[in-house]
Amino acid sequence: MRYGSLPEIHHIFRGDPKSPPKAISGLFTLAVLATLPVLLGGWLLLGANVNHLSKAMGSDPVSHALFFGSLVALEGIFFLYYTSWNLFQTLPAVGIFGAIAFVSGSRALTEVQERRLNGQR
Repeated sequence: MRYGSLPEIHHIFRGDPKSPPKAISGLFTLAVLATLPVLLGGWLLLGANVNHLSKAMGSDPVSHALFFGSLVALEGIFFLYYTSWNLFQTLPAVGIFGAIAFVSGSRALTEVQERRLNGQR
C-alpha cells in the first residue's frame, strides 16, 4: 500500500495579476507630479545654484550626462515593468543602468566636491 497509486491531483492556478485601474494610477501620477514644484522651491530656498550647471558640464560632461541619462533610463525601465515587462526582463536592465548610474554618479560627485573645495560653491 505504501507504493500504490494515489488519486490524481487537480491544480487550480491563479490568474495573471492585473494592474490597478487607470484612474488610480492617474491619481498617484498627479500626486507625484504635484510634488515637483515643492521640490524645486525647496532647492531654491536651500540655496541650489543653477549657474553651476555650465561649469559642471564644462569640466566633466560625460559623467554628468551619463548619470542623468541613466536615471531617466531607470525610470523608463520601471514604467515598462509596470506596464508590460516581467521581472526577468527588468532585472538585467536595472543591473546595467544601475551600475552606470553608480560609476558615473561617483565621478560627477567627485567633480562637484572639487569645485566646493576650490571655493566655487
